[in-house]
Amino acid sequence: MAINPKPYQTEYDWPKIGHAKLSEYLDKNLVSSKLAQTYIFAGPENLGKSTMSLAFARNLLLSDGQDSDTFSSVNSDLHILAREEGKKNISIEAVRGLIKTLSLSSFLNSYKIGIIKEAETLSSEAANALLKTLEEPRDKVIVILLASSVDLLPATIVSRAQVLYFYPVPTDEIYDYLLQDLNLGRSSAKDIAALSAGRPLLATKFAENSEVYNKHLEIAKTFFNFFGQDISSRLKALNLVVSGDGPLTVDKAAEILEIWQRAARDLLLYSLHCQDLVQHSALKTELENILATRPDSAPYFLNVLELLEKLKKYLAANVAPSAVLEQLIYNL
Repeated sequence: MAINPKPYQTEYDWPKIGHAKLSEYLDKNLVSSKLAQTYIFAGPENLGKSTMSLAFARNLLLSDGQDSDTFSSVNSDLHILAREEGKKNISIEAVRGLIKTLSLSSFLNSYKIGIIKEAETLSSEAANALLKTLEEPRDKVIVILLASSVDLLPATIVSRAQVLYFYPVPTDEIYDYLLQDLNLGRSSAKDIAALSAGRPLLATKFAENSEVYNKHLEIAKTFFNFFGQDISSRLKALNLVVSGDGPLTVDKAAEILEIWQRAARDLLLYSLHCQDLVQHSALKTELENILATRPDSAPYFLNVLELLEKLKKYLAANVAPSAVLEQLIYNL
């Protein structure tokens, strides 16, 4: 009789929720010491790419003789490069600074690790400077690029990296995590699990910060209310949403558009009688009120989704954020 092999045993600490296969793969890399010089963690925001990269870095440094106290307090062998707030790209100067840092001797004679967040925002000059470093690998230097999609990175960089793809985590797994690890009630856990859309980091943010959760619902509710308002009322409601957190930046407008897009998707799903798939279950009343006045309106909501996708492209093309959001107001 055949005997099933013993399940693979993990020796290192990894994120508690989601991406078990990726954790196992990286764990095996550490155990076998067969490490790539460059990794790309690819997938949409809030899936846990950054959390996984930090866990990988921590496990890598601990496996190389560093202790947990050293890692958690001060560690000059781990370096994180992120796009400056308000900037469209990561500059060549920032990348050169990271390259120079990684070329220095290790703090504790171990690995040097560089993590680049939003690597798709590297300027062309910055990407070329990074490529030169990747073409000349150094012993015990590892670079991890976090990107929303490999298609947004230069093919020359992708070809020199080990690509790991991050996918949405099943809603049931997020729900169980919220119940068991964060001690949420069943109703709250259900609403937040649905709203997170398979993104564990977002679910954690919602669960641990009611202000973030309520702000998201406020932006979605504002969108739902647009359907019963005239243009003047819509503009007033939009101003209330965007005026609370300082100037309207491109990043803030992009976040609002994403929430609106997910809200419009819920309206389309509701109109198709797929209520069990909606993300804004906490706003069920608002959804039902809109559908009560717009029966058989799936084509209309599909057009709204197409409009929102077009507005995201306008925003990426440097159209003023306020003008982009107002286009929805005038075209609903």
